[in-house]
Amino acid sequence: MSQWKQIQQLEIRLLEHVDYLYDDNFPMDIRQGLSSWIETQDWDTAANEESMAGVLFTNLLSQLDRVRSQEQNFLQRHNMKIIQQQLQVKYTSNPTVMARVISTCLREERRILSSACMQEQVCRLSLRGKVPPVPS
Repeated sequence: MSQWKQIQQLEIRLLEHVDYLYDDNFPMDIRQGLSSWIETQDWDTAANEESMAGVLFTNLLSQLDRVRSQEQNFLQRHNMKIIQQQLQVKYTSNPTVMARVISTCLREERRILSSACMQEQVCRLSLRGKVPPVPS
């Protein structure tokens, strides 16, 4: 299961942490629309290599074009166009910044998922009586 699908299955309180990750620097609409593609790219390396970051930035814009052209909803198509223009203005001159932002978001998502998994394991062990309850 993709990381983004796992994120969407989290409890509300954890989803609120995810919500803080996404803003104008990297809108959640883009994360949602390009989730599979985003997760297959090496953003960590691109964050430190300008040429790779430039290629990924160009590819991201192409992916956005593709998704936008397939979108049936006029408002969604319009919003994606605005986001794409904003990303171009913000990152054309320095695509490594975009790569760093995306890398950080993906890393933080993994941290949140890991935290949720640890909590779930502790809860399961506690229900089986293997972990003593935390004193109040």
